[in-house]
Amino acid sequence: MLKTLKLTILAGLLLSFSALAGPPLYSIATSVSGQGTITLDPQKSGYQKNNIVAVEAVAEPGWSFVNWGGDLSGTQNPTTLRVSGEHSITAVFTADSSSGGGGGGGSGGGGTVVGVYHPDPLPQRGMIVGYFAQWTIYRRGYLPRHVQASGAAGRLDVINYAFAAPDANLRCASLDTFADFGKRYDASESVDGIADTVSQPLKGNFNQLLKLKQLHPNLRVMISLGGWTESYRFTEVAKPENRQAFVKSCIDMFIRGDVAPGISAAGLFDGIDVDWEYPGSCGNTCDWSAEDAVNFSELLAEFRSQLDGVAAEVVVAGGNEPEYLLTIAAPAGAANYVPLEDKLGDIQSPLDWINVMTYDFHGGWESSGPTNHHAALYPSACEDPDGDWADKAIQAYQSNGVPASKLTLGVPFYGRGWRAAAVNDGLCQPASGVPRGTYEKGVDDYEVLDAKAKPDYRDEGTGTHWTFDGSQFWSYDDTVSVSWKADYANCEGLRGVMFWELSGDDPNGSLLNALDERLGNVEFTCSATGSTPP
Repeated sequence: MLKTLKLTILAGLLLSFSALAGPPLYSIATSVSGQGTITLDPQKSGYQKNNIVAVEAVAEPGWSFVNWGGDLSGTQNPTTLRVSGEHSITAVFTADSSSGGGGGGGSGGGGTVVGVYHPDPLPQRGMIVGYFAQWTIYRRGYLPRHVQASGAAGRLDVINYAFAAPDANLRCASLDTFADFGKRYDASESVDGIADTVSQPLKGNFNQLLKLKQLHPNLRVMISLGGWTESYRFTEVAKPENRQAFVKSCIDMFIRGDVAPGISAAGLFDGIDVDWEYPGSCGNTCDWSAEDAVNFSELLAEFRSQLDGVAAEVVVAGGNEPEYLLTIAAPAGAANYVPLEDKLGDIQSPLDWINVMTYDFHGGWESSGPTNHHAALYPSACEDPDGDWADKAIQAYQSNGVPASKLTLGVPFYGRGWRAAAVNDGLCQPASGVPRGTYEKGVDDYEVLDAKAKPDYRDEGTGTHWTFDGSQFWSYDDTVSVSWKADYANCEGLRGVMFWELSGDDPNGSLLNALDERLGNVEFTCSATGSTPP
């Protein structure tokens, strides 16, 4: 009885001490980049969970607030932080400077100099560029969060965000303002588990990609302009009377970050990728002219000039010269690159690299077949001698003045299929149409195709993989064939690889992992297909 009484008293004392100690307290660590301070209201040494703290960045004279980092993101200032544990926040400030205006159109008289971070240099070999498609947040349910969750963010060097495009006024414009900077991500959808607030100006994919960059300081994000369906105005914007104002509008919107009135995405985009499909030939439409090749080279020169101008502003303001990238997505079909061959030397000059779209050589538009590879390194047995394959395109670019070190090999994270009779392995057979895909007829993502019934077939000589179940033939890259393509990029001395697009991979990032593990690894260089055709 006495022992029980003692235990009861001890338990009561412990509960009393616990009550006196109160709930746990958490700290908020602050730091700044540039010159300024951060104020917290209330200012305490510790905060309870779910306390709401007002946070304000206060710039020193001659400096301006740019954006938040750490456990805060975006540009809203003042803002609030809900305490959920130990926190660390950073305010980024940049020295004030005006751009001096110039040009026409755009979103004001030049805007402000953007805040600049200084990541490590991009690799000269083994670089990986991956596209994030704006619309994958809808039916596919693929969000920027999945780039982090799959491990892709740690393996990528560059994300190309697709797409923006010229509008009817021949100015750069968002193709989906809701997806880009309007969608309010909740905590379960967010890269860092922190929900957007109703009042914060920058939301959507842009804010999530800023968070991704804060987690991966060496990751670059570029805005890609055009694409298959939105290239029809490039012939007009590239003309001498239009190109300066068009380029300025793109610089203002994406490099300076003036994406909309009262909304800044400063610091998000590290450069511009021009995906004109195609200068001098038909793409989705045939809005092209005989002057496209010349005007394309001049358009790119204008982009380089204005990007360099923004970089110079930062230097004048006392900062280190930033790296603003300029690239293009270029055709791999001879019908589309031959019209550019005489100007490829000029086209490549202002560029950091060229992403060669070495895929879609065959597909559902050839509904009667023969079944064939849509992204072969080398020609199959039934390829027309005048047909297209990756090595043919890569060699053509080099023969016309583009250094191998300025080329990336395109890899598709999707496949193309046909319906075919049960003959051998299904390759090079007549077709009776194309099968239904998840989102598009005759097309499906690697993730979907890899989960289907096999058997698998591979041909190291052409660098290809396909499946055939006796009725459906699907041509797509798997983890083995992308490793062969990585070997090819290494052996040819290319800058690296580019792929379309992130949502096609499986949740574990299997294709990207295979590429990353093989690229730049000298143990595997030239060990598979090599650079010599079979």
